[in-house]
Amino acid sequence: MAWLGRFDDFNDFAIGQLTAENHDLDLARSSSSSINPSRPARSAHNNNNTILSSEGKSSDGWSKSNDWSKLRAGGCIAINNLTSDMQSATIIGVIIAKDGPKSIISKKGGHERFLLALTVRDSESGFINVTCWGSEEYIQGLTASVTYGSVVEIKQAQIQTKPKNESDDKFKPWTPSPYQMNLSDNQGSITLYNGLDASSFTKLMHLPTKAYNDFYTLEDIQANGMSLQGEHVNLLAAVKKVWPVRELVTKTGRKTLKADIVLCDETCSAFNLTLWGCCVSLIDNWIPMETVIFAADVRISFNEYRSTMVANTDSKTVLTTSPATPEATSLQEFIRTQDLLEHNDNDGISTYNQDSKDPEIETITNVLTVRQIKYLQTSVAEGTSQTEYAVVYTFLSNFDIDRDDATVFQQICSKCRKPIIDDSGICGNQDCVGADLTYDDSNNFDFRLSISLTDHTGSLEFCNVPSHLVEEVIGCKAKEFKTLSSLEKTDIKWRYLFERVKAVLKIRKRKDDRCYTQVIALHRTTPDQVLEGFAEV
Repeated sequence: MAWLGRFDDFNDFAIGQLTAENHDLDLARSSSSSINPSRPARSAHNNNNTILSSEGKSSDGWSKSNDWSKLRAGGCIAINNLTSDMQSATIIGVIIAKDGPKSIISKKGGHERFLLALTVRDSESGFINVTCWGSEEYIQGLTASVTYGSVVEIKQAQIQTKPKNESDDKFKPWTPSPYQMNLSDNQGSITLYNGLDASSFTKLMHLPTKAYNDFYTLEDIQANGMSLQGEHVNLLAAVKKVWPVRELVTKTGRKTLKADIVLCDETCSAFNLTLWGCCVSLIDNWIPMETVIFAADVRISFNEYRSTMVANTDSKTVLTTSPATPEATSLQEFIRTQDLLEHNDNDGISTYNQDSKDPEIETITNVLTVRQIKYLQTSVAEGTSQTEYAVVYTFLSNFDIDRDDATVFQQICSKCRKPIIDDSGICGNQDCVGADLTYDDSNNFDFRLSISLTDHTGSLEFCNVPSHLVEEVIGCKAKEFKTLSSLEKTDIKWRYLFERVKAVLKIRKRKDDRCYTQVIALHRTTPDQVLEGFAEV
């Protein structure tokens, strides 16, 4: 019997079935790692359902004026202009989220139908959920033909008002539109759009679907701990490591894809995000220690195996790659200045080894201001010189040695003193005799610290300080410092913060033509020594 195109037959049952789908996903997760049972969810910290700044403009200048104000050629209409009076409509937009294919059994007829859920966007504030229904062959073909970033034309799709109880949004991405759209293999159509204005839609892929400053830092999540169990929150983080994609089969026989990602930001050096289903395809374009993502509505849970909080994507999640926001730009600048000379392909961890060819500290007499150091950094990055040295007299304006352990310390191998792969207990040095072994090395730590130096010309941020130098400055080994109380750590911090210092810097070009700044000597100094030093500037 031909389906008559009535979507109401499936909508009531779909919510219950989507709950089962999410349960299947949890079963797949539990087969990979043990997760604590989630407690009843409370309202998330950052579900304020707004995406615009107070000026109504995003960081890249895309403003609300870009919304269509009237019908376009061919009868297309802007998502923001949909009304309850319309039974169907034609829209053009870019796919920013995708979930499926899935199957649902009708409560009335008992027959099986398949669906693909899409979120389509045509302006900064205009995006809507679209559900495509049909036979297995039709949905499988549609799934293969459209993906993240595809600009599509959806013709004569049925318009429905969202359920007033908001139950639908529990299993779909949040959208500002009060409507949702449905189409099927015999009512409406979806095709790729190749118009001259197609490129204007692809820019929307870089705009988060939530307010660009509405996110948790990774440190916030660890600090809140189990109070966030089962919550959906937003994250802004850099991709540190991408593990291979795996195909899993749930206990109900459904196949799904999984990819583990290690994230980092200014507050935390490693945080695990697991991608499930369609969004796994996004990692093809993610570059470790370069790509920044905004993850809207990831689900937070406690991983018993890792003994830490982790994040998972689900049917509500929308991932934005390289978001066009000031916060994302700042984070990208941070990861570019990290101590990444020797990048290890196995674990994404990078360390700096003191070069035996470095000149004696006493022979480095080139005194510069912070402004001149920044010019020198640009010169090294763009020029042929691989390494430069300089002396700078500044104030120590950032010395966050009392932050959380995951930010200040890195676990190291007792055999070769190289970093341990995150959460694994495996040495990241392939040449180490213990590189392929897992063993307890939990009592071996080094400092992993960056500082900021400030003078009258500006601030030099994210200057990396090797562990042995931190120990010399504070007079305490990393293992000993780790056992101190928070009050004791803060007391040590304030002995040095905002003090006058003489720093000897090594500015070195990396293989990717960027440069980093390493502190190779750091001493307190007096005002007289500062004046004497600047006599040469």
